[in-house]
Amino acid sequence: MLKNNVETIVEGNKVIYKRYFDVPAELLFEVWSMPDHLSEWWGPDGFTLTTKNMDFTNGGIWEFIMHGPDGHDYKNKIQFTDIKEPRYIIYKHLGDGEGDHDVHFESKIIFEEVGEGTNLTMEQIFPSKEELERVNEKYGAIEGGKQHIGNLAKYLEKLK
Repeated sequence: MLKNNVETIVEGNKVIYKRYFDVPAELLFEVWSMPDHLSEWWGPDGFTLTTKNMDFTNGGIWEFIMHGPDGHDYKNKIQFTDIKEPRYIIYKHLGDGEGDHDVHFESKIIFEEVGEGTNLTMEQIFPSKEELERVNEKYGAIEGGKQHIGNLAKYLEKLK
């Protein structure tokens, strides 16, 4: 697992991001699960976040808006399907929550304690390889995922 860098693996319909963080799993889990933390780092470079509502429970819904650096707002809706604190968070991205399922995938966020730090693995699983390629072409999803993890790292440095 890489420290200070994101390892990215593309396998068919799946993108896997891995990075080591020099923080306990409990803290890493917390910054993935609380709106106050998420608003400080969520998304690719230049994006900001507004949470409309968040029910961080199995089956719960998180509705939020990502504000792009170009001024465009991107509505998002996520359903948490399996949460085990502080080990993992699994959710389905359900599009914009208003019937537009333009981007639909499942994410698995895994927190693995290693000494005093944590290995983070973020898997994004798309319905098909073609769908992953389409979303990457349209939105720059893979690079955005790398930036997403990078912004998490910057936020964690501020918390230390």
